[in-house]
Amino acid sequence: MHKLFIPLFVLSLWACQQEKVEDKLIQKQYFIFGTIIEVLVWHDDEALVNQAFNDVEKTLNGMHSQWHAWKSGRLNEINKAMRKSESFAITDEEAQFIKQTKQLSLQSQGNFNPAIGELIHLWGFHTDNYPITTPPPSDAEIKDFLAHMPSMQDISISNNQISSSNPRIWLDYGGVAKGYAIDKAINILKKHGIKNAIVNAGGDLRSIGSKGDKSWRVAIRKPNSEDILAVITVQGDESVFTSGNYERYKEFNGKRYAHIIDPKTGKGVNQIVSATIIAKNGTKADAAATAMIVAGKANWHNVAQSMQLDQVLLVDAEGNCFASEKIMPRLEKIETICEVLE
Repeated sequence: MHKLFIPLFVLSLWACQQEKVEDKLIQKQYFIFGTIIEVLVWHDDEALVNQAFNDVEKTLNGMHSQWHAWKSGRLNEINKAMRKSESFAITDEEAQFIKQTKQLSLQSQGNFNPAIGELIHLWGFHTDNYPITTPPPSDAEIKDFLAHMPSMQDISISNNQISSSNPRIWLDYGGVAKGYAIDKAINILKKHGIKNAIVNAGGDLRSIGSKGDKSWRVAIRKPNSEDILAVITVQGDESVFTSGNYERYKEFNGKRYAHIIDPKTGKGVNQIVSATIIAKNGTKADAAATAMIVAGKANWHNVAQSMQLDQVLLVDAEGNCFASEKIMPRLEKIETICEVLE
């Protein structure tokens, strides 16, 4: 799944590294979507927390088989039907999620496009085995796909029956699956009465409440470096997500091809190497982080406004930093000078 293309701007749990873990901090780890999902809860009832952890585990395990882009499961069945121009019965939850991503794609002006799974497959990124050393697709193959470019707007859902007017459609939720999983995990914790927690998936996270009298804090690292770019104090219920295009790639004849594909060109992006988004929920933040990278230097600000995002931090291939005005006061310990746009 495309962000199986795990956030490549490494985020670490700053608070957990810098402070002694206290008695009320209860922790659980799961492996899903190719990464470790870590749940930390600040609560005094360990039995209640363990019940919540069990529910989280069941849900995450079900999602892995439900939303995988190229292995057998529900999404594979949905894609097969739509590519045959057939309708397929989906659940209320599936319908709601697909409609949500359809809206996010529209708001992103197509820079977030989960319908291009065939293109991702063409590039060879539907694999768990890295590095990828096979040749890139030919210009003719890319041109043919672009001539029949599918979008989320090609999808119709009526009475929980999904269909598509474009047989080249292939839903790939790698760019948003972890955000959706994190949101579901947080919602489960809330239903169990848990008010203070953080769910971290390979560096992307959402928090609620705080850690006792201390706020949750995360460190954002510079791309291709162990150095820290900035530290962010997470405020209550919000998500911090980062996407990057420099760690997962195809390499052939000495040339690297980024795994994040621009639907407009059919090729990997190379202007923006990482994008960090602060937003209310993980699904939106996850999709937006990919959209900002695809939008590039010239268009990211317009796309951010279209998606109603006001906290964005970008780094380009030359190491230059760009930021929205509202995120700047949130960046602690930052030494890099960022160009601020609002």
